[in-house]
Amino acid sequence: MRLGVDASNLARDRRGMGRFVRSVLRAAVAAEDIELELLSTRGGDDAPIAAEFPGVPVRRAEAGARYDVVWCPWNGVRFSTKAPALVTIYDAFAFDEPARGWVARRREQAPIRRAAREAERVATISAWSRERIVAQLGIERERITVVPLAPDDAFFPGPSEALPEALRARRYALLVGAREPRKNARLALEACARAFAPGETLVVVGELNPEDARLAKRLRLSIGAIAASDETLRSLYRSASVVLVPSIAEGFGLVAVEALACGAPVLAANSAALPEAVEGLAPLLDPHDPDVWAEQIRRVFDEPAYAGGLRARGVARFAYADRSGPARATLALLSDLAGGRSKAPSP
Repeated sequence: MRLGVDASNLARDRRGMGRFVRSVLRAAVAAEDIELELLSTRGGDDAPIAAEFPGVPVRRAEAGARYDVVWCPWNGVRFSTKAPALVTIYDAFAFDEPARGWVARRREQAPIRRAAREAERVATISAWSRERIVAQLGIERERITVVPLAPDDAFFPGPSEALPEALRARRYALLVGAREPRKNARLALEACARAFAPGETLVVVGELNPEDARLAKRLRLSIGAIAASDETLRSLYRSASVVLVPSIAEGFGLVAVEALACGAPVLAANSAALPEAVEGLAPLLDPHDPDVWAEQIRRVFDEPAYAGGLRARGVARFAYADRSGPARATLALLSDLAGGRSKAPSP
């Protein structure tokens, strides 16, 4: 099977989507029956991509190129192809929460609308996302296959070797990726302000938006903001007293499963795709009730047996799990398309 993959965001995206795409590419490289080529659509320097995948050709995307199948893994179609295409659309947030400016909105939405028109098959990461894609884009449900994500192999229990010195021996709650309004950082701030005892802190990976930063200041909440490498993020998960995932809308909830895989207690919102992602491994809480979150935060901090039980659930679930499932499922979809069976029903 000659497979072309849109690599336009590969050099830029090393979290979330980028991790998943790399897992598929590594599986394709290892497969004896796949001839892989990476397709560059942005121009510029392709050397970082070539260096990361030595021996894999990196070419400019051309409509006339002969591929058995093409995979577009970045939320849309950005070039023409004569081969059947699988497009991975992770969520419908470009339509549920459109950008304010017309230019930015069109830039986000146009490749997804094109995928709705042209893709032979669409993959997404949760049943919840599938329903939002159907509602927003009118894609037939049978054209959409759900391929749930799994935590990357980088996330597993162990010592917190890269934990910042200021956090050693401290109790902290962890919030990852909080800037977008749908991440619901406001609830986490209010809950932590009500729950924390002196000396306890909220660690934010990334940054708060200006409005939430002002709220944190008014609440006099102790906050540490960190730009974390993979090693630091893994250590933060491992040592966190609790990881908070209060999002109102998540296409899957990768932060939750990464934290669970590292053995962290997780509190997640009972909303969007988070119940699918955590699969009963974490308490699901009302994303609009900070008192409920404050009560659970305090319980995790104060009851070692309760916190230990939450830690054990994630470790047991992911310790021996095969994390290659999403990559294998994606390659199976591509093989199916290459064989001309593009209309097979989704599971």
